[in-house]
Amino acid sequence: MINKDTKEMAPVPEFLHIPNLVEDMKHITDTARGKWFSNFMMGMALLKNYNPYGAPKSLTLGGILKKFDKSFGLSGKDYGKVDGTRTIEDIEKRRQDPWNFLFIAGMWFQDLFNYDFRRTEMCIIPYGTQEGEISFCAYNTGIGWRNIIEHMHQNATVAQWYKDNGRHEIFARGKEVELDTTDHGLKLNPVDLERPNKPEMEGPKTAAEEMQMMRKLYQQMVLEKNEIKGESLVQIGGLKRTKKDDAKTASV
Repeated sequence: MINKDTKEMAPVPEFLHIPNLVEDMKHITDTARGKWFSNFMMGMALLKNYNPYGAPKSLTLGGILKKFDKSFGLSGKDYGKVDGTRTIEDIEKRRQDPWNFLFIAGMWFQDLFNYDFRRTEMCIIPYGTQEGEISFCAYNTGIGWRNIIEHMHQNATVAQWYKDNGRHEIFARGKEVELDTTDHGLKLNPVDLERPNKPEMEGPKTAAEEMQMMRKLYQQMVLEKNEIKGESLVQIGGLKRTKKDDAKTASV
Protein backbone atom coordinates (compact mmCIF):
# COMPACT_ATOMS: atom_id res chain seq x y z
CA MET A 1 0.00 0.00 0.00
CA ILE A 2 1.23 3.47 -0.92
CA ASN A 3 0.21 6.82 0.49
CA LYS A 4 0.16 9.23 -2.45
CA ASP A 5 0.41 12.25 -0.14
CA THR A 6 3.16 11.26 2.31
CA LYS A 7 4.84 8.71 -0.03
CA GLU A 8 4.78 6.10 2.75
CA MET A 9 4.64 2.50 1.59
CA ALA A 10 4.67 -1.01 3.00
CA PRO A 11 4.08 -4.47 1.52
CA VAL A 12 0.69 -5.73 2.66
CA PRO A 13 2.09 -9.06 3.97
CA GLU A 14 4.15 -7.08 6.50
CA PHE A 15 1.06 -5.95 8.42
CA LEU A 16 -1.57 -8.51 7.30
CA HIS A 17 -1.09 -12.27 7.58
CA ILE A 18 -2.32 -13.03 4.07
CA PRO A 19 -2.51 -16.89 4.21
CA ASN A 20 -4.66 -16.84 7.35
CA LEU A 21 -6.75 -13.93 6.04
CA VAL A 22 -7.50 -15.82 2.83
CA GLU A 23 -8.53 -18.91 4.80
CA ASP A 24 -10.82 -16.77 6.98
CA MET A 25 -12.37 -15.15 3.90
CA LYS A 26 -13.02 -18.59 2.41
CA HIS A 27 -14.72 -19.66 5.64
CA ILE A 28 -16.86 -16.50 5.67
CA THR A 29 -17.89 -17.08 2.06
CA ASP A 30 -18.66 -20.78 2.55
CA THR A 31 -20.86 -20.15 5.60
CA ALA A 32 -23.08 -17.86 3.46
CA ARG A 33 -24.46 -15.81 6.35
CA GLY A 34 -26.33 -12.53 5.96
CA LYS A 35 -24.65 -9.39 4.61
CA TRP A 36 -24.13 -7.56 7.91
CA PHE A 37 -23.02 -10.63 9.82
CA SER A 38 -20.57 -11.45 7.00
CA ASN A 39 -19.25 -7.88 7.16
CA PHE A 40 -18.79 -8.22 10.92
CA MET A 41 -16.90 -11.51 10.43
CA MET A 42 -14.72 -9.82 7.79
CA GLY A 43 -13.86 -7.03 10.22
CA MET A 44 -12.96 -9.59 12.89
CA ALA A 45 -10.78 -11.45 10.39
CA LEU A 46 -8.89 -8.24 9.60
CA LEU A 47 -8.47 -7.50 13.31
CA LYS A 48 -7.24 -11.05 13.92
CA ASN A 49 -4.60 -10.96 11.17
CA TYR A 50 -3.50 -7.32 11.59
CA ASN A 51 0.04 -6.55 12.79
CA PRO A 52 0.32 -2.83 13.65
CA TYR A 53 4.12 -2.99 14.01
CA GLY A 54 4.56 -3.69 10.30
CA ALA A 55 2.14 -1.05 9.01
CA PRO A 56 3.05 2.52 8.04
CA LYS A 57 2.63 5.05 10.86
CA SER A 58 -0.23 6.91 9.19
CA LEU A 59 -2.17 3.73 8.32
CA THR A 60 -4.55 2.80 11.12
CA LEU A 61 -6.81 -0.21 11.49
CA GLY A 62 -9.74 2.05 10.68
CA GLY A 63 -8.00 3.03 7.46
CA ILE A 64 -7.58 -0.62 6.50
CA LEU A 65 -11.25 -1.36 7.24
CA LYS A 66 -12.24 1.65 5.13
CA LYS A 67 -9.97 0.49 2.31
CA PHE A 68 -11.52 -2.98 2.24
CA ASP A 69 -14.99 -1.48 2.46
CA LYS A 70 -14.20 0.75 -0.51
CA SER A 71 -12.70 -2.13 -2.54
CA PHE A 72 -15.37 -4.75 -1.85
CA GLY A 73 -18.43 -2.59 -1.16
CA LEU A 74 -19.13 -4.27 2.20
CA SER A 75 -21.18 -1.58 3.93
CA GLY A 76 -22.74 0.02 0.85
CA LYS A 77 -21.28 3.45 1.66
CA ASP A 78 -20.98 5.76 -1.33
CA TYR A 79 -17.30 6.19 -2.18
CA GLY A 80 -18.06 7.26 -5.74
CA LYS A 81 -19.40 5.16 -8.58
CA VAL A 82 -17.04 3.16 -10.80
CA ASP A 83 -19.44 2.07 -13.56
CA GLY A 84 -20.15 3.74 -16.88
CA THR A 85 -22.34 6.38 -15.25
CA ARG A 86 -19.61 7.83 -13.05
CA THR A 87 -18.98 11.56 -13.11
CA ILE A 88 -16.09 13.85 -12.25
CA GLU A 89 -17.55 14.17 -8.75
CA ASP A 90 -17.39 10.39 -8.32
CA ILE A 91 -13.75 10.34 -9.42
CA GLU A 92 -12.80 13.15 -7.05
CA LYS A 93 -14.67 11.45 -4.19
CA ARG A 94 -12.74 8.20 -4.69
CA ARG A 95 -9.44 10.06 -4.94
CA GLN A 96 -9.92 11.57 -1.48
CA ASP A 97 -8.56 8.30 -0.09
CA PRO A 98 -4.78 8.83 0.16
CA TRP A 99 -3.97 5.10 0.19
CA ASN A 100 -3.61 3.12 -3.01
CA PHE A 101 -3.08 -0.59 -3.59
CA LEU A 102 -0.19 -1.36 -5.96
CA PHE A 103 -0.84 -4.90 -7.16
CA ILE A 104 1.82 -6.95 -8.96
CA ALA A 105 0.80 -10.34 -10.36
CA GLY A 106 2.80 -13.01 -12.11
CA MET A 107 1.11 -14.74 -15.04
CA TRP A 108 1.64 -18.43 -15.73
CA PHE A 109 2.60 -18.33 -19.41
CA GLN A 110 2.14 -21.83 -20.77
CA ASP A 111 3.62 -23.65 -23.73
CA LEU A 112 1.97 -26.40 -25.73
CA PHE A 113 3.85 -29.14 -23.88
CA ASN A 114 2.59 -28.07 -20.41
CA TYR A 115 -0.70 -26.33 -21.25
CA ASP A 116 -3.15 -26.33 -18.32
CA PHE A 117 -6.79 -25.81 -19.35
CA ARG A 118 -7.95 -25.45 -15.73
CA ARG A 119 -5.50 -22.59 -15.23
CA THR A 120 -6.78 -20.93 -18.39
CA GLU A 121 -10.40 -21.28 -17.28
CA MET A 122 -9.59 -19.47 -14.01
CA CYS A 123 -8.19 -16.41 -15.80
CA ILE A 124 -10.01 -13.28 -14.60
CA ILE A 125 -8.71 -10.79 -17.19
CA PRO A 126 -10.88 -10.50 -20.32
CA TYR A 127 -9.55 -9.31 -23.67
CA GLY A 128 -11.82 -7.70 -26.24
CA THR A 129 -10.84 -8.69 -29.80
CA GLN A 130 -12.38 -8.46 -33.25
CA GLU A 131 -13.52 -12.07 -32.86
CA GLY A 132 -15.09 -11.52 -29.42
CA GLU A 133 -13.97 -11.69 -25.82
CA ILE A 134 -11.17 -14.06 -24.84
CA SER A 135 -9.24 -14.50 -21.61
CA PHE A 136 -5.78 -13.02 -21.21
CA CYS A 137 -4.18 -16.43 -20.60
CA ALA A 138 -5.78 -18.05 -23.64
CA TYR A 139 -4.91 -15.04 -25.81
CA ASN A 140 -1.20 -15.02 -24.97
CA THR A 141 -0.38 -18.70 -24.45
CA GLY A 142 -0.90 -22.14 -25.90
CA ILE A 143 -1.97 -22.35 -29.53
CA GLY A 144 -1.31 -18.64 -30.06
CA TRP A 145 -4.68 -16.92 -30.47
CA ARG A 146 -2.95 -13.53 -30.50
CA ASN A 147 -1.01 -14.38 -33.66
CA ILE A 148 -4.08 -15.91 -35.29
CA ILE A 149 -6.38 -12.94 -34.62
CA GLU A 150 -3.74 -10.33 -35.45
CA HIS A 151 -3.00 -12.03 -38.79
CA MET A 152 -6.72 -12.25 -39.54
CA HIS A 153 -7.19 -8.50 -39.13
CA GLN A 154 -3.83 -7.03 -40.04
CA ASN A 155 -3.83 -4.19 -42.54
CA ALA A 156 -0.54 -4.96 -44.25
CA THR A 157 2.78 -6.55 -43.49
CA VAL A 158 5.94 -4.45 -43.50
CA ALA A 159 7.05 -6.17 -46.72
CA GLN A 160 3.73 -5.39 -48.40
CA TRP A 161 3.91 -1.76 -47.23
CA TYR A 162 7.40 -1.38 -48.69
CA LYS A 163 6.21 -2.99 -51.92
CA ASP A 164 3.27 -0.59 -52.30
CA ASN A 165 4.75 2.62 -50.89
CA GLY A 166 8.51 2.09 -51.03
CA ARG A 167 10.99 2.51 -48.21
CA HIS A 168 11.45 5.87 -46.58
CA GLU A 169 14.72 7.65 -47.17
CA ILE A 170 17.47 7.07 -44.59
CA PHE A 171 19.24 10.41 -44.20
CA ALA A 172 22.07 9.38 -41.85
CA ARG A 173 23.22 6.30 -43.72
CA GLY A 174 26.95 6.19 -43.04
CA LYS A 175 27.11 9.95 -42.72
CA GLU A 176 27.85 12.29 -39.86
CA VAL A 177 24.85 14.48 -39.13
CA GLU A 178 25.63 18.00 -37.96
CA LEU A 179 23.72 19.11 -34.87
CA ASP A 180 23.08 22.65 -33.70
CA THR A 181 23.99 21.71 -30.13
CA THR A 182 25.04 18.61 -28.24
CA ASP A 183 23.51 19.70 -24.94
CA HIS A 184 20.90 17.36 -23.52
CA GLY A 185 19.07 16.56 -20.30
CA LEU A 186 19.63 12.81 -20.47
CA LYS A 187 20.80 11.30 -17.19
CA LEU A 188 23.09 8.33 -17.75
CA ASN A 189 23.39 5.54 -15.24
CA PRO A 190 27.07 5.05 -14.34
CA VAL A 191 26.47 1.33 -13.73
CA ASP A 192 25.15 0.90 -17.27
CA LEU A 193 28.05 2.89 -18.69
CA GLU A 194 30.52 0.40 -17.20
CA ARG A 195 28.85 -2.53 -18.95
CA PRO A 196 30.23 -3.72 -22.31
CA ASN A 197 28.75 -2.31 -25.47
CA LYS A 198 25.82 -4.24 -26.84
CA PRO A 199 27.43 -5.15 -30.21
CA GLU A 200 30.28 -6.83 -28.30
CA MET A 201 27.96 -8.89 -26.09
CA GLU A 202 27.17 -12.48 -26.88
CA GLY A 203 23.70 -13.59 -27.84
CA PRO A 204 20.96 -11.98 -29.96
CA LYS A 205 21.22 -8.25 -30.60
CA THR A 206 17.73 -7.60 -31.99
CA ALA A 207 14.20 -8.84 -31.39
CA ALA A 208 14.29 -10.70 -34.72
CA GLU A 209 17.48 -12.54 -33.76
CA GLU A 210 16.00 -13.39 -30.36
CA MET A 211 12.85 -14.78 -31.99
CA GLN A 212 14.97 -16.87 -34.37
CA MET A 213 17.01 -18.22 -31.46
CA MET A 214 13.90 -19.09 -29.43
CA ARG A 215 12.33 -20.84 -32.43
CA LYS A 216 15.49 -22.88 -32.90
CA LEU A 217 15.58 -23.83 -29.20
CA TYR A 218 11.90 -24.79 -29.33
CA GLN A 219 12.51 -27.08 -32.30
CA GLN A 220 15.50 -28.70 -30.62
CA MET A 221 14.10 -29.13 -27.10
CA VAL A 222 10.40 -29.69 -27.77
CA LEU A 223 10.06 -30.97 -31.31
CA GLU A 224 13.45 -32.72 -31.14
CA LYS A 225 14.45 -31.42 -34.55
CA ASN A 226 18.20 -30.95 -34.40
CA GLU A 227 19.73 -29.04 -37.28
CA ILE A 228 23.11 -30.47 -38.34
CA LYS A 229 25.05 -28.01 -40.45
CA GLY A 230 27.75 -29.05 -42.86
CA GLU A 231 26.69 -32.71 -43.06
CA SER A 232 24.80 -34.20 -45.96
CA LEU A 233 22.19 -36.93 -45.68
CA VAL A 234 23.38 -40.51 -45.96
CA GLN A 235 21.16 -42.83 -47.95
CA ILE A 236 20.76 -46.26 -46.39
CA GLY A 237 21.19 -49.03 -48.94
CA GLY A 238 22.86 -52.37 -49.51
CA LEU A 239 26.61 -52.88 -49.47
CA LYS A 240 28.35 -52.10 -52.71
CA ARG A 241 29.37 -55.21 -54.61
CA THR A 242 32.96 -55.52 -55.79
CA LYS A 243 34.41 -57.39 -58.81
CA LYS A 244 35.83 -59.95 -56.39
CA ASP A 245 32.35 -60.71 -55.03
CA ASP A 246 31.00 -61.03 -58.59
CA ALA A 247 33.74 -63.52 -59.45
CA LYS A 248 32.93 -65.69 -56.42
CA THR A 249 29.25 -65.67 -57.37
CA ALA A 250 30.05 -66.75 -60.97
CA SER A 251 32.28 -69.61 -59.77
CA VAL A 252 29.56 -70.98 -57.52
